[in-house]
Amino acid sequence: MIAVLLLDFGGPEKLDDVEPFLKNLFSDRLIFPFPFGQEIFAKIIAKYRSPKVIEEYKLIGGRSPLIEQSKNICRDLEEGFKKANLDIPVFVGMRYWKPTIDETLSQIASLQPKGMVVIPMFPHYSTATTLSVLQEFQKSYDARRLTIPYQLVEWWYDQPQFIAAWCYSIKKALDSFDEKIRKTVPILFTAHGLPVSFVTERKDPYPKQVKESCEKIMTYLGGDNPSYLSYQSKVGPIEWLKPSTMKFVKELGSRGVRELIIVPISFLTDHIETLFEIDHEIIPEAKKAGIAQVVRCEALYYGPYLKKTLEDLVLRKLPSLLGG
Repeated sequence: MIAVLLLDFGGPEKLDDVEPFLKNLFSDRLIFPFPFGQEIFAKIIAKYRSPKVIEEYKLIGGRSPLIEQSKNICRDLEEGFKKANLDIPVFVGMRYWKPTIDETLSQIASLQPKGMVVIPMFPHYSTATTLSVLQEFQKSYDARRLTIPYQLVEWWYDQPQFIAAWCYSIKKALDSFDEKIRKTVPILFTAHGLPVSFVTERKDPYPKQVKESCEKIMTYLGGDNPSYLSYQSKVGPIEWLKPSTMKFVKELGSRGVRELIIVPISFLTDHIETLFEIDHEIIPEAKKAGIAQVVRCEALYYGPYLKKTLEDLVLRKLPSLLGG
């Protein structure tokens, strides 16, 4: 038996979870490095931000859909492996919420698998996401003195199935537009932002990988659709990657753009960043700027290719674990 461990951040499952979730998030020095008193800083910022964030979650159902959708992905993957006569149970562990990475590792260890395939649910590598979950994984693995061999998938932004997944989602969104203009509707890729210092000081490859994904998608998509890339979800006063998605949609409106597809390129499932930030803030702002028809692509969770992508990533690692 080979086990699969998917790693993600997690999210609040009810409104009362928002403040403790934020505290866990702000306690991570890889995301919010504070020169001293990280835990005190995290507690203060979480308490300050939680009332606003709670109101945002109220508008999207009172919870994050991430955990439920992640568990569904695990179930679908496991069922697919069973149909192929492969004994590969699939688990998910969360960096900032439950089930924690440590709890999930304990569950996997109890099954005594021959090996593990570990996949961060972040196609593009970043020190703020991929490295954070992998460090937590390694910390728990070492603390439990596990000896299970494992293979890591550190990034998968350029995998053909991942590119096909976004092409599928974009084509589905294009169907919302009049057939006469589908090949020319502008496409705006929006990725979760990152402090500029992460790129200049840590040499974070994230923006380069995101750009390469977008270019590959547009190549495979074909057509004459103009495309752009911007960044969202900025937190704090420091400089983040630009252009800002919020500002850029206003600019597109001022240029005379009247139709637009928004592609949340760095999000695999539904998040507050898509359901609230894009749907309740960015899209209304775009319409105010004169863009009459704006369509956000569905998360890859809803299409057939995310499962195929993850299956392919697992199967590629099996020979190394089975000695083949």
